[in-house]
Amino acid sequence: MIQVFVTELQERLNIEIEQLRGQMVSLGTAYGFLHPEVQQCSRELDQLLLQYYAIGHNRKVYG
Repeated sequence: MIQVFVTELQERLNIEIEQLRGQMVSLGTAYGFLHPEVQQCSRELDQLLLQYYAIGHNRKVYG
């Protein structure tokens, strides 16, 4: 079994990602996915995801 250790930063990013994803879906449902607010939310979500994956890429996995 592979053990993956999640840092506090990753956990905070994960929470922010899920909150922003929910907000984006709500806005997209209300205004349409091409609305500027939805597009801005999408860009912010992209940045958070890039941060999250950059941290994960640099971590070691122990098995």
